[in-house]
Amino acid sequence: MIKGRVALVGDAAHVPAPITASGFNQSLIDAATLGSCVSGGLDGEAAVEALKAYEAERLKKVRRMVQSGQSYSQSFGRA
Repeated sequence: MIKGRVALVGDAAHVPAPITASGFNQSLIDAATLGSCVSGGLDGEAAVEALKAYEAERLKKVRRMVQSGQSYSQSFGRA
């Protein structure tokens, strides 16, 4: 979800299946987490470290959400 000083958040970072009804909520959590991570400042290398902290906090959780939606869709015979 990050590359250098660029971070993807919300649906740009993880596209949930509509059936999970969790996209909006997860996007808000992304924004709040990113805000918390960058609250210490963005000077120099601190920006990259803040984004790494954001990714570490969110990546596993949003992967589970996306995989859950995929599994649910597959249970109906769709990928």
